[in-house]
Amino acid sequence: MALREKVGRFVRLHLADAAGTTGKSKFVHDPLWGTVEVYPHEAGLLDSPLLQRLRQIHQTGFVSATYPSATHSRFEHTVGVMHLAGRIARALSHRHPKDADRRTEQKVRLAALLHDTGHSAFSHTSEEIYELRSDLKGLLGAGGEFQGKGAGEVLSYLIAASAPFREFFAQLRARHPGLEVGVDDFAPLILGRAAPARQFEADIISGPMDADKLDYFPRDGRASGIELAVDIDRLLHCLSIASERTSGRTYRRLVVHRGGYNAIQQLLFARATLFASVYHHHKVRACDCMVKGVFEYFRDRGLAFKRNSAFGGFNLASAADFLYLTDLDFFGEAYRHRPASVAHRAIHDLLYRRLLKRVLTISRNTVRNFDDPTQRAGYAQFYNLRTNRGELRALAHAIRSRCGATVSRYGVWIDIPRDPSFKKAGDATVNLASLSASPRLAKLETVIPIAQSVDTYQQYYAQRFVFGPPERPVRAALVQSAVGLLKERFGLELTRDAIAEDVRREIPQSVVPD
Repeated sequence: MALREKVGRFVRLHLADAAGTTGKSKFVHDPLWGTVEVYPHEAGLLDSPLLQRLRQIHQTGFVSATYPSATHSRFEHTVGVMHLAGRIARALSHRHPKDADRRTEQKVRLAALLHDTGHSAFSHTSEEIYELRSDLKGLLGAGGEFQGKGAGEVLSYLIAASAPFREFFAQLRARHPGLEVGVDDFAPLILGRAAPARQFEADIISGPMDADKLDYFPRDGRASGIELAVDIDRLLHCLSIASERTSGRTYRRLVVHRGGYNAIQQLLFARATLFASVYHHHKVRACDCMVKGVFEYFRDRGLAFKRNSAFGGFNLASAADFLYLTDLDFFGEAYRHRPASVAHRAIHDLLYRRLLKRVLTISRNTVRNFDDPTQRAGYAQFYNLRTNRGELRALAHAIRSRCGATVSRYGVWIDIPRDPSFKKAGDATVNLASLSASPRLAKLETVIPIAQSVDTYQQYYAQRFVFGPPERPVRAALVQSAVGLLKERFGLELTRDAIAEDVRREIPQSVVPD
């Protein structure tokens, strides 16, 4: 069965009991945006199992293991994105009534509701796994139908474009005469795609200043206890639509005029802060590796996740299989295995926060003489392993094999998280003129030093990790093995600051000198 058919089966199962009917708006009280109105046709969709399952998926994966209050779900984020998408559409309609109309608002709010339906357990943590499944990998790779797109957004699009969803939406339209748009009007917006004359609608959902970012930056920050100032009202006031000539075609794009530059800088700062302090915190990344370890163990042993008897078992060979998994399903799997089993223990270690610990931290600041061209080249070669998962795991296994200690093959990980991309922000179109004057368009990177932001992040915040079991003697052995292998294969020489502080004194100066 092809990927689209499998996605369609999932959608049919999750819309089978959806009534899709309500005669009035509903109101959601949100801690960020206050009272959010959900229109009747949207409420019919929001109340369906397809959307309600997002309550069972943490927005920020395992961030709550470090920031206990960050327990919010994809569901409230989805409602927030829908609300902001509508606000952007209404702001544009005041200035460009011929471009942004009632249909625009309907389209972007519906696309926002569906933009995260493709997520699986622990959000982006599992996305790093199912993006490698063969039935999706080819679509994402060079020359593929969805080249350059994220795995989660592609699954979300396939859900919206599926035959079962189209049938459900046709019923919604029949019951709500005021609903003027069809699936093909809003589903492509999830991928950032639209007709050139309406590209601004796609920019609202998937663009440099989209509603997604405007919601999750302040939401994730507040939930983590990090208040990030993002002047949403000012940014909305400064948004407009302008024509831009690209590759021989004219696009009507979402642009921000110069009065909104400060708000954009706030967004860039928020992005860097969240990645450095929250998403890439070493405890969060250790949890991510442990989740991958569970999936790897199940794969190696031929085990299947079993949601219940109605759904049967899923060996996760297809990216579509991951749609059936939520955080609850993942943790519930532990109770299908004996308490002494590897599977039960591995899942419970995550549930009760018995985590892997740092062995090494590899960054510009822990590579000796980083300015030396040889060290820079070795560091770049090491960092590029992130694109070759097989080679990365092989290196972790080599570290484990050479350390001389008894360590599970799922207990040693090299983690090279992707640095946050500032390129999309740099490609944002800005209007150098005031709102009342004729547009003078340029790329954001010409007025705000995006390259400097990238360099600052990589120099002061970006970190790569080697993780191992919590026992100090084992990690001390792993330090010596890893230091030697990194020097042999990449020429990297590390300082003692690279070593986890609690095992540093156990490492001889002859292995890693001051």
